[in-house]
Amino acid sequence: MAGKLNDAMSSEVHINYSIRHTRRCKQTKGAEIFVTNINPLITDLEVKNTATKKERLLQDNAYDDLIFNEGGLDDRIRTISDGAKQYDRENPGLPVHKLLFPNGGYSIILRFSILKKADAAEEIKERIKSLGQEHSLSAQITPLEESIGKVRTSLADLQQAKTKVRTAVANEEVTQANLRRQYEFNYLDAIKMFGKTFANRLFPQTVSKKKIEAELLPTEA
Repeated sequence: MAGKLNDAMSSEVHINYSIRHTRRCKQTKGAEIFVTNINPLITDLEVKNTATKKERLLQDNAYDDLIFNEGGLDDRIRTISDGAKQYDRENPGLPVHKLLFPNGGYSIILRFSILKKADAAEEIKERIKSLGQEHSLSAQITPLEESIGKVRTSLADLQQAKTKVRTAVANEEVTQANLRRQYEFNYLDAIKMFGKTFANRLFPQTVSKKKIEAELLPTEA
């Protein structure tokens, strides 16, 4: 019997079944109206599916940018820690590492979530500022601010990308439903026009591909 579309099927399957349906209709006199009715919906789903793929790729790019920029912030925090340790060695009476990293070191901060890590980096920046503009570590303030800014921007970009993906998916699902509805209408109208037996021939069958492949295999002599 004719296979029906359902919401568990991907857009690719929706499109595949529908195009195969139109191909059969084009070969059948009187069935051209079904092609006319469903073609715009096939095209619409193709467009929406492409849009979703594009937004998913942009989301992946945003995620990659975030991870890349997080690595840059990690490196900057390590650099500051190393600089503070070197300063302490050269100025044993004026230690600053404990001031900048009161919880024991940078490794704890690097295990934080990205947002919490950015907040911790802001605290480090303020502690460096408290040392005064003449302190050697003050040179780290600007690059640290830049690293924090890149991470926060990347977080915002990723959130925006996720929102766009959700919107694209929702639009695609609505378009899938519209195509399924027309596919069903075509089937019901085909039954009225040609009868159920012939109408089934205008739609892809649910017969197992394994069965077909088995029938195509050469038999042994």
